[in-house]
Amino acid sequence: MKKGIILIIFLLLLINISASSIISTKNDESIYVLLNYDGKVKKVDLVNWIEINGNGNFSIVKDGKYLKDIRLYNEDTKVSVSQGKIIIQGNAQGHKNIYLTGTLNKKLPLEFSITYKYNGKIAKPESFVGKSGDLEIDVNIKTLEDLPFRVVMSCEFSADDFVLKNLEDFMVMVLGKTVRLTGITYPIPKGEIKLLISGKKLKVPAFTFTALPSIPPVDLSIKDQIKNFSDGLEGFLLLNQAHQKILKGILEGFEKQTPSIPQEFLTLPFTLVSYQNKAYLLSRNIKNYPQNFSKLYEFIKNKAEDKEDKDWQTALNMAENVKKEIEESRFSDDAKEIGDFLKDLSFQSQKAMSMLTTSLEGIQKIEELLNIMLYGGEIEGKKIPGLVDTEKEIKKVSGKLKENLNTLQKGEEKIKSWEKKLEDYNFAGKIEGAKSVVRFYYRIEEIK
Repeated sequence: MKKGIILIIFLLLLINISASSIISTKNDESIYVLLNYDGKVKKVDLVNWIEINGNGNFSIVKDGKYLKDIRLYNEDTKVSVSQGKIIIQGNAQGHKNIYLTGTLNKKLPLEFSITYKYNGKIAKPESFVGKSGDLEIDVNIKTLEDLPFRVVMSCEFSADDFVLKNLEDFMVMVLGKTVRLTGITYPIPKGEIKLLISGKKLKVPAFTFTALPSIPPVDLSIKDQIKNFSDGLEGFLLLNQAHQKILKGILEGFEKQTPSIPQEFLTLPFTLVSYQNKAYLLSRNIKNYPQNFSKLYEFIKNKAEDKEDKDWQTALNMAENVKKEIEESRFSDDAKEIGDFLKDLSFQSQKAMSMLTTSLEGIQKIEELLNIMLYGGEIEGKKIPGLVDTEKEIKKVSGKLKENLNTLQKGEEKIKSWEKKLEDYNFAGKIEGAKSVVRFYYRIEEIK
């Protein structure tokens, strides 16, 4: 029996310990910063909302080394400070909200600098408040930590007081005579919001700047598209270089193997015509030779018949033999045939030379086109870029793409580092085991 009671008590203790341990905590910090007219910090306060979900006793430990004047707004909860730690103890039944305030003494993540120009000249509020004219309020914001912030400016004034000159820079809501302005900037690392107003009775309206740790809406998906395009461009560059090598090889082959025409080949048709004319002249001379020889033959014959002289008789016999050979000879026709052959050969050589010249001119045109493809030039009056110049341009574009890719890569790495920092970002003081949400409210009071 005693063993059963002990077992029940032990189980109840386990249940109680288990129930009390299932408690989640959320740390919501709102930091209110009061700024002077020039953006310098006057006061920093914390409003800390600690949300507890679960059942049982709890003991929350918050880092409080930057806090003073701590005040707790829960009567059923105890708070104590020990060695820079804020210890909050109490009991939760399902849900419990704890509100804690204090004054912060810590360097803020954003720095504001505000300047004023009254009628174009830098001025302080006391020199233009209540006067008429043009007023430029220039708010410059700079981050002091490696964190991104979305800063939303809100401002409200009466339409009777001011006329806003740069409406296009803001989201504007008009409710009767009340004008509400909203402007957004991401100071990475700097941001600027500028108001251009004019009025008959100038004043500095109240401004509130809500700063939230937030990743800027940047779409880096284009990185993959640029990388694919860059890779494709590299392939095109290799193809360009391969074509250059091919064309240079062809041109080198032309330079080494293109035949040149020897001078004697160029004059061959004219030489053949000269020999052709000589052959025709020889043919005519041979043809006319029998007529001239017949006169000589008659003279020798008459002398041989008139005188019974052995020498003249011998001369007649020799003349008759020559006459017989001349009558039977085809020397004239052979010479003419040689002339005809030379004439035909001259014609064919002229034709061959014309064809060869045409072929060489065609080769030269092909060589010119290849040079234009390689180095650029003009075709039909149009300037054509060559592969060499195209390669240079491709390399320039490729270099720019690589720079952009490198920038996008760094941007992607930066965003990942920011995401990691923002996972557990807190400012006033970390609560062990709690998820934190942080908001900053910077405010400038109205000056009139």
